[in-house]
Amino acid sequence: MASRTLFDTIIIGGGPGGLSTALGLCRQSRTCLVISHKVFRNDGIEASHAVLGHDHIHPQEILAKARQQIDRYGTTSYAEDEVVSAKQEELPQWNGHKGFLVKSKSGQSWLGKTLVLSMGVKDIFPAIEGYKENWPQNIYQCLFCDGWERRDNNKAILAAPMGKGTMVPVMASMSLGMNKQKNDDGSSKVTILTDGAFNLETANFEPSVVKQLKGLMARGVKIDQRKIVALEDSNPTEGVNVRLQDENGKEEKLHFGFIMHKPRTELNGQDIIQELGVETEKTPHGDAIKVITPFQGTNIPGLFTAGDSGVQVTHVATAMVSGVSAAGGIVHYLNRLDDGDALAAAGLE
Repeated sequence: MASRTLFDTIIIGGGPGGLSTALGLCRQSRTCLVISHKVFRNDGIEASHAVLGHDHIHPQEILAKARQQIDRYGTTSYAEDEVVSAKQEELPQWNGHKGFLVKSKSGQSWLGKTLVLSMGVKDIFPAIEGYKENWPQNIYQCLFCDGWERRDNNKAILAAPMGKGTMVPVMASMSLGMNKQKNDDGSSKVTILTDGAFNLETANFEPSVVKQLKGLMARGVKIDQRKIVALEDSNPTEGVNVRLQDENGKEEKLHFGFIMHKPRTELNGQDIIQELGVETEKTPHGDAIKVITPFQGTNIPGLFTAGDSGVQVTHVATAMVSGVSAAGGIVHYLNRLDDGDALAAAGLE
């Protein structure tokens, strides 16, 4: 094996969640290895927002600063690689306790007493022409993260698909709250795009959703039921052009400062999650690792999660919180095992 160092923790993922875990472990002089192939969900955005002390700062700058602060402790190592396998096994060099063997795409392998899955999630884009090309510069999935800078423009909410417990009213309300100014025709600056006809009265919505949508319409929010033909970057003008087509085939192009849409997500590293036997659960947006609170534990002893893979509200700040919570769980877990080993060695068990 390339390395036989036994780390207190191996962290798969070098984003805010993983690095927050590493920093917490530093404060307890616990050794860890952070493995990252540096592909992040927020690649392409210009700045992170609503992160206390780091508002309007590029995410890579935040991560670079975090590494500088972690490095001063001297207990964290890094590997730029992609993990392809992780399994639990007994470690003779750790009194026979179960730890984790992690293998990478390049053929490296490492041993850890504990393991943190901080691989995040990926967004699954709808089959709309131009969607991928406008993400994330003109399509936003979180209005705490993006949108304020374009608050004075017309804004669109992509409501496809429009399910029973849809978040569309919440997204529309948030967009409306950014700027309550009306257009010349008295309508608001927010339009809900349904990408096809739907009937509010017969749709299979929860009563609260129907009430919210009616309230938004009363506030001037428009609902456009035409099919979306394509999304086009309106460069050099800020925003995106949406080509719409009615039932007669007539097309019209509308300009919006941004489109708000919460796409479905999938867990990264699903093969690793399945190999380890980690339990997952359904959320409104996709699967997530089932977390044992408050310390981000899982159904596997010694295995923790941090970042977007184990939270429903995904954000840099919540990823950081989950990371330091995982660090607390790891420290308590290792301390209990150390106590047990000491008792056994002294014959006091």
